[in-house]
Amino acid sequence: MEIKDYTEANRRSWNQVAARHHKGKEERKKLFRQKGYSVLDETITAKLKAYGLEGKSVAHLCCNDGTETLSLKNLGAASCIGFDISDLAIDEARKLAIDAGIECEFMQTDVYEIPEQYSGTFDLIYISAGSLIWFPDLSLFFQMVQRLLKDGGNVLIYDIHPVLFMLDENDKEHPLEMKFSYFIDEPRVYNEGLDYINKETYEGAPYYVFDPTLSHIMSCTLSNGLMIQSFDEYDHDISALYDHLKDQEVKLPKCYVLSARKQRNALLMD
Repeated sequence: MEIKDYTEANRRSWNQVAARHHKGKEERKKLFRQKGYSVLDETITAKLKAYGLEGKSVAHLCCNDGTETLSLKNLGAASCIGFDISDLAIDEARKLAIDAGIECEFMQTDVYEIPEQYSGTFDLIYISAGSLIWFPDLSLFFQMVQRLLKDGGNVLIYDIHPVLFMLDENDKEHPLEMKFSYFIDEPRVYNEGLDYINKETYEGAPYYVFDPTLSHIMSCTLSNGLMIQSFDEYDHDISALYDHLKDQEVKLPKCYVLSARKQRNALLMD
């Protein structure tokens, strides 16, 4: 399959689940009418405050229905735009922004195809939980990140730790048993739906995930002119899939924050 075949299959799957996810987030409409409301947790909020959003232009890649994007704006960003491949998720993001009276832009697009007009326009690119697994060519993804950033701009990634993908999130009897390889040569394909919010199962369109290793994520970051500034691991779950692990005596890394900066006149490495 070509890259576009994978991303189009995933777009169809995300469109299927968009209405289901919207049903589970009705309460957030009311919450976003409160001035300064944010869905972002204390870990990433502290990182963003240390960075300083005031006066900054921010892009959120894989923004889904825009709740985190709107939160970035409420935390002080001068401008925010969210990009996502799901037509229906972007529709919901726009409606939520209007309902909340928050000025944010949203664009439906394959991240690989973000228009040239956005090149070199952002101080910060934010990438949140569950984003990186969807990209068949992660180096090409980080090329896009590098292209979108201003010289000296930053990318901040708050994502699920790849170690968790070795577990079966549905196995509550043996929650720490590692059933899947950390290293995969082919994408994993599923068709049981994506409704991780309402925990409902349904037969859906097939979708593909690529589960990159930490070393691959870091290598793709560095090889595309992005210098890693910090990397921190945490034992709290940001995926809505592994909450049952919180009382386990053995603590696994469940998420991480990676910060990198675009070098001036950065050269891309092979």
